Amino acid sequence: MRAAVLESLEADTVRYVKDMKIPTPGAAEVRVRVKACALDPLDIQVCERRFVSLVEPPLIPGYQISGVVDQTGSCVSGLSNGDAVVAILPLDCRNSGGLAEFVVVNHINVVKKPESISFENAAASLLDGLRIYHLLYYLAYVKPEQFVCLVSGNIALNSLAIQILSGIKGVKVIIVAAVGAEFDKIIERSKGCVVRVVDPRCESVVSCIMEETGGLGVDSILDLQSMTVPERDIVPGPIFSGPGNAQAKSKVGRGQDGGRFSGSDNGEEGLKKPPLARGKSGDYSMLSSDAKNSLASGVSDILPDSKAAVGDNEETRVSCFVPKAMIIRSLAVHGKWITTSQNLVLQRHESLQLAMRSASMGFLFEQVWLLSPRQHGKYLHILEDIMHKLEAGKIRPLIGKVIKLDQIRGEYRHLKSSIRLGKVVVSLG
Repeated sequence: MRAAVLESLEADTVRYVKDMKIPTPGAAEVRVRVKACALDPLDIQVCERRFVSLVEPPLIPGYQISGVVDQTGSCVSGLSNGDAVVAILPLDCRNSGGLAEFVVVNHINVVKKPESISFENAAASLLDGLRIYHLLYYLAYVKPEQFVCLVSGNIALNSLAIQILSGIKGVKVIIVAAVGAEFDKIIERSKGCVVRVVDPRCESVVSCIMEETGGLGVDSILDLQSMTVPERDIVPGPIFSGPGNAQAKSKVGRGQDGGRFSGSDNGEEGLKKPPLARGKSGDYSMLSSDAKNSLASGVSDILPDSKAAVGDNEETRVSCFVPKAMIIRSLAVHGKWITTSQNLVLQRHESLQLAMRSASMGFLFEQVWLLSPRQHGKYLHILEDIMHKLEAGKIRPLIGKVIKLDQIRGEYRHLKSSIRLGKVVVSLG
């Protein structure tokens, strides 16, 4: 069979193989002929050695698949040859990853796919859908009429999250992300639940959130930054730039939000925050006029060190990172901060601020559903509900490109930048 093999935990070591042995399912397993495999930030994290205790090269990458059952084990019931299915593969699946023509998976991790859903859309919705359900219903417990702040540079994840959030009555969403033209696609799917978009390169995150919430803060912050920006590459604190700052870039003060503010030559006046302008959902008047001017002047003027971290193209925008001090100060009393960071260290004053808000923290790791048998019924319910929402047209994944398996080597090298603009789906049908 054809497959992509990762020789070591480096993205440039992936190679296309034509003659791998077809795996044989065990008694409790099914063999699936893969039709589509969607790439994910999880694939990037594997190459960044975040899960060295679970993965061991060489391995076949790819962790969310859709396909057709090709063979079943002797103990399998409820599935038969020819059934269209979807599955999320565990990290320790070894040589049975999704970037192959055939994959073997335990039958209890497989869910049937409705016929009306394409294999590409089904595969592209799995991991992000699982993350969002985990965030909203098992960690943040989002309720109607609450304020939710989504901090993420992953456009596909933002899009799916907003579509699901729009189904919760009265929820108001504030997006914190480097704004680009692709946000038009997200806003048009929000059904009015997005009340503000904050660009942390040129606006004060805390001030914008407090203005929108009447000074109360948000009920939940879904902090997914580390999924797309390696924590070792984080730019330490955004710069808030306004008109007339070209001569003052060398004079940078420490702002009260924990970020850096560049200002004029007049001492404390150089720390002024840009004025804020409110706007309706789906309109870029949600950004202040100073923010628009800063964006128009070019990204390199706002984040001069970001190109070294990400690259000399439009993905440079994503390297701005919202520090934990700003996140804590944006929380309401009894607020919840959910993060994907695996290297989080709180200082004493930060712990004190959380305690004085009676706030709580949670950590998102979607693979926990595959590691805990006690949660298995809930896990299958989530996947089935994702399929039902796709079938009903309530959600739709944002797919950036569809490629063939023999194109994987070139695509994998640039996965970190391309995946931010939409899901990359490998078609094997």
